[in-house]
Amino acid sequence: MNFLEIFQQYQSIIASYDVIEFHNEESVSNLKIKIRLIDASFLWIREIRRKNQLIAYSYYWMDAENKIITGWDNAPHHKEIKTFPHHKHVGKTVEPSDQKTLDDVLNYIQSLIENKI
Repeated sequence: MNFLEIFQQYQSIIASYDVIEFHNEESVSNLKIKIRLIDASFLWIREIRRKNQLIAYSYYWMDAENKIITGWDNAPHHKEIKTFPHHKHVGKTVEPSDQKTLDDVLNYIQSLIENKI
């Protein structure tokens, strides 16, 4: 599923989005997007795919004051985490993460935003 199809699925929480960068070459694609959500928070998306396989990602959910709510990534620098290399940043802590795709992250965010409404 491409990012436009995923955004359609979560249109109830997405106010708008800007594609910052999109390069799709022979076997590698790079994507950077900023999503504005209906609660004034936003999500920064960065994905790198090789032969359509997600190899690197970071999804950072920020509040309206540009402070991190939660950030997910698979940078291999927290070997102590049981879901290594997948992890999330919550405040100043690093935790295991089961959210490993944009769909997973938007589903998680949607559940929190809808519980606030």
